Amino acid sequence: MSDKKNKKESYLSYSILAPRFWHGMKMGTLARLVLPNLHKVQWHRWFVLFAVSWYSVVNSFLYLLQQIFFGGKIRRHKITNPPVFIVGHWRSGTTFLHDLMATDKAITYPSTLQTMLPNQFMVTGWLVGRCGFLIPDKRPQDNVATGWQKPQEDEFAIMNMGACSPYLRMAFPNNGPIFDEFLDMQDIDPQELEKWKKIVVKFVKMVSLKGKGKTVVLKSPPHLGRIRILSELFPDAKFIHISRSPYSLFPSTMRLWKAMDHTQAFQRPTHEYLEEYVFGNLEKMYSAFESQRASIDSNNITDVRYEDLITEPAAQIERIYEDLNLGDFQQVRESLEAYLQTQKDYKVNKHAMDPELEQRIKERWGGIFEKYGYE
Repeated sequence: MSDKKNKKESYLSYSILAPRFWHGMKMGTLARLVLPNLHKVQWHRWFVLFAVSWYSVVNSFLYLLQQIFFGGKIRRHKITNPPVFIVGHWRSGTTFLHDLMATDKAITYPSTLQTMLPNQFMVTGWLVGRCGFLIPDKRPQDNVATGWQKPQEDEFAIMNMGACSPYLRMAFPNNGPIFDEFLDMQDIDPQELEKWKKIVVKFVKMVSLKGKGKTVVLKSPPHLGRIRILSELFPDAKFIHISRSPYSLFPSTMRLWKAMDHTQAFQRPTHEYLEEYVFGNLEKMYSAFESQRASIDSNNITDVRYEDLITEPAAQIERIYEDLNLGDFQQVRESLEAYLQTQKDYKVNKHAMDPELEQRIKERWGGIFEKYGYE
């Protein structure tokens, strides 16, 4: 058993004053999330709800300013370089791959600031970005460093801008899963789907505009089951699929959701359905990914294994650049290797594996992962 099991989980000490995902919502978006569940907010989270509610008023006001000063520019902005989407299950290495890609000065990416405050960052980003003390030094679920300018997943922005997202489950996790249809884009209300599309395109335009038209590289695990619709929204978009051993993926994902539910929820999570939630989500997302992959030009999609990426990161990134025709990798090599030097002391969380659980993982996920070289 690893030393981690003998220590207090880091997310249990997450400050009540630390920002939550919901801090980026406008009043209407937050009201739709909280009001139907107001009676389920537990006493120890009322201060968090008060802080989030107060800030939603600020967001709504700043959103109006952002629309006045930048709304027209956003609408007129053309995405000339097809975006690149990093897709993979949670804990498969999407963050590490995103960080490696971000070392290329010829690309841009959604930052933590942009994804957490999408309704105001074009107005206030210059100020908030200087307040690093507002966010924790590391993510609550692992040892990865955080920062306002670090690459971040766009699902948070999509959610905060008012679109449906499975991530909304974390506010009241004891209710069970919600909006899981947005993991495979099946059986979605047409009006909600159109709203989702408009918000996704708008956010990518915002990132591209702030990045002065550079190629936008995005990553969000829920995009794994959305590649067809993303390729329709952004013709000739590129996709990098990353996989990881299921025996690492399952316990790490369980820890992720326990950490997120504890730090983000307005109630104390019970995790009664969590194991089946993890099993079922991967099956749903990979079923969609495999069926949609045939619609993507083979020149626009490539695969990488997490185990190969951490063993030979420069070689794998070079191959990705070649497969997707992303430009001259030699222009990136120096900055990439400099970044890798800063990560050499990073330690991956270790997880003890119960033999019975290992067998269930093999039964549920074995067929999915065999095609990616995992036995």
